[in-house]
Amino acid sequence: MSELEKQIIDKVSQIKDVETNRTFGEINIVTEVKIVEDGIAKIVFSPTSPYSPIAVNIGMDIKKATSDIPGLKKVIVLCQGHMQDDLVNKLVNQA
Repeated sequence: MSELEKQIIDKVSQIKDVETNRTFGEINIVTEVKIVEDGIAKIVFSPTSPYSPIAVNIGMDIKKATSDIPGLKKVIVLCQGHMQDDLVNKLVNQA
């Protein structure tokens, strides 16, 4: 695991889940963190429920938490395990 991946995991693990009031690290929402190209990371998460009404918010929280990590140019956040994965991924990564 690279140093950049470790920094990403540290940041994302500290985010509080509004539904459970526990951190993402405690409830293991993030299932994968990988540097896919120089300065570009892919982060995969699985919401606590396949019907979670806040899946887009979770993805945006992950993007926001990682936005100030030095050396990270872009973050691709992917949702897996939600009934509307495609829509969630489109909304989170549209910018």
